[in-house]
Amino acid sequence: MKIFLLLILAISSLYAAKPQAPKFLTIEPAKAISVKAGASVVTTVTVKIDPVFHIQANPVAQPNLIPTTIDFPETEGIVLEGVTYPEGKVFRLENSDKDLMVYDGETKFKVKFLAKSAKPGKVELKGLLKFQPCNNQICFFPTRYDLKIPIQVVK
Repeated sequence: MKIFLLLILAISSLYAAKPQAPKFLTIEPAKAISVKAGASVVTTVTVKIDPVFHIQANPVAQPNLIPTTIDFPETEGIVLEGVTYPEGKVFRLENSDKDLMVYDGETKFKVKFLAKSAKPGKVELKGLLKFQPCNNQICFFPTRYDLKIPIQVVK
């Protein structure tokens, strides 16, 4: 019985010691949008970046950095027509001599969809926000967050 308890304590301490990835940003829940079959619609994806972090803009200032991107695969005849990325802000990491272009705080992306061959009804579009987060000193590995946008296709 003592060995069993020690084993449980050892396993739980491994999980307790495992570092959690920082939460770089939050994504505001998307409002449902409506689009006429065959037409286009524009909506906004809003992210709130934690004050300790910023994310690389699109386009980036240096070719070795990874730009923020939004992508949605075609779903039930609805295709991503394009994304309008806001202008980045100039930022420099501590102990660096190169400028970065970044997003920080509340950032809004305009996303345009075409209901190319969609039939009337409700569809949940699922996409990805991909970005490279940094703080004042270092940049972290590229990260991705899920996006969901409810859309109603009408005649």
